[in-house]
Amino acid sequence: MKDKTNKIIIIYLFILMILLSMADNLRGVFIPVFKNEFNVEDTYMGLMLTVSSLGYMIFTFIGGILCDKVGQKKVLILGILSSIVALVILLFSYNFMILLIGMFIINMGVSLISIGINTLIPLLGITFQAILMNMIHSFYGFGATITQRTAGFLLFRGFSWRNIYLYLIVLFSIIFIVSLFIKIPKGEKHKNDNKIQWSFILKNRLTYFYMIALGLYVAAEMSTGNWFINFMQRNYGFDENNSAFYSSLFLGIFTFGRLAGGFIVEKIGHFKSVMISLFFATSMYTLGLLLGEKGLIIVSISGIFFSIIFPTLIITISKVFPKNSSFVTGFVITSASGISMIVNFLIGYFNDLIGVNYSFFIIPIALLISTIFSIVILLNTKEVRLD
Repeated sequence: MKDKTNKIIIIYLFILMILLSMADNLRGVFIPVFKNEFNVEDTYMGLMLTVSSLGYMIFTFIGGILCDKVGQKKVLILGILSSIVALVILLFSYNFMILLIGMFIINMGVSLISIGINTLIPLLGITFQAILMNMIHSFYGFGATITQRTAGFLLFRGFSWRNIYLYLIVLFSIIFIVSLFIKIPKGEKHKNDNKIQWSFILKNRLTYFYMIALGLYVAAEMSTGNWFINFMQRNYGFDENNSAFYSSLFLGIFTFGRLAGGFIVEKIGHFKSVMISLFFATSMYTLGLLLGEKGLIIVSISGIFFSIIFPTLIITISKVFPKNSSFVTGFVITSASGISMIVNFLIGYFNDLIGVNYSFFIIPIALLISTIFSIVILLNTKEVRLD
């Protein structure tokens, strides 16, 4: 009976991750459209991404606490409901301020769904957590690939961005109804009476190493999703369809990497996999940018090395911090979102200040620093790391 329940939950999480990805990745395609619609520059788009990240950051932290207090099911339902409300606001956003409100709330919903999924998987009592975590996160890439490619094509054909949000409202409404009937056991970790060990968590240097390593990686991944299309259109004069091709190729390869990556992680170890992936992601991304327009294909292919980093690092947190693992996961992801928020704003600001070509190099720099701090984590977790 438990195996059957787990299978239903896993299928539900796969579908939910696709919808989460769709809601999270449309804004990257819509940035050029938003600039034209609301008559704003890249700095304002940077502000929009900052507000988005702020919503994600705040409610990831709150979600981590709620998961320990009320369980993942209620957190997931709250996240889905918030997403529906946000999509309705975005559908009827006729000025930039309303757009900002909608972006804040959609990221509230996305963050609650994300933290619910990330903290639920370790509670399912399965032996292939790394494989499952990477496979479920691969569906994020799958959804992002479909979303960016389809949305770019539809915009190129003159389709309204508002109608795309309308279709997404329908899909989220269906999953909301399904969620009411899904049985998700709370598990022992939700019933424990362990208090949050603030002193241990805040004084542990590994907490801050994780924040920086994960934060700068997330910044690189999210900045690619948010700014890559804008970068190609402004720097090389690409149209919506051509720029969406390279962006969706990055996400498609990224998705394939997550599908297969979990098995590789189990073979060579969690931390070693992260080190290797970060090294090649940084190298290929930098090379692609240096080669100019001809190197865009290399930037897209680098998605294969982005793929396993986030879910694999998340899995290691529960090993390094066995107590209050849901809270620590939420705390680290919250901090990572804050770092990502700053980096996304800086890219938008420097786009207008020094040009999109030079400011886009912030991404490989972030990857390089993430690699350094991941190595530091590796060297400080000999007793718990999974080799």
